[in-house]
Amino acid sequence: MTHNHQYRRATGGFFTGAVVCVALAAGTGSTGPVWVAAGLLAGSLAYLRRAIPRRPYAYWPAWIVGAALALLFAWAVPASRPALLVWASVEAVVALVLALLWYRRRTGAGDWIVWLPEENVLLRREWSRREAVRWADGYYFGKPCAVSPVDDVPHMADQPPLHPDHDRPWYQPPGPGEED
Repeated sequence: MTHNHQYRRATGGFFTGAVVCVALAAGTGSTGPVWVAAGLLAGSLAYLRRAIPRRPYAYWPAWIVGAALALLFAWAVPASRPALLVWASVEAVVALVLALLWYRRRTGAGDWIVWLPEENVLLRREWSRREAVRWADGYYFGKPCAVSPVDDVPHMADQPPLHPDHDRPWYQPPGPGEED
């Protein structure tokens, strides 16, 4: 089982626990499970952060969790309810805008690529031109390469890059039949 799969399962477990606590609080009228639910939501966000790939606008789930936490705190602390409801609505609007932007960029439209034009090989895919140029100048010392928007070179859109790992810029995954 990969780490990504484990993080997704942990995220689901924490989220399910939070839902159970909210249902328990609604059924009993007690605020104790609300505080547990808030902690479980924060834990699910910590694991979700590791489960989703780092892409532009991928932090929209944090804003949704923030809005949910504000609603939970408004439930548990009636004295601060008006301010927390306003805060929750602002966070929900920000989450919606970021989610729409993320949805538009989720397939990689707008990405930049570093590639070898003579060999038609994709070296690296980045989210911004600045990052693509930085990688080409700072890490790649091979043949002369080009930096282009992926939309200008559509045949490269589905090609896997030779250097895909953002945490290890020099890493190349093993080819078929090779071991890591």
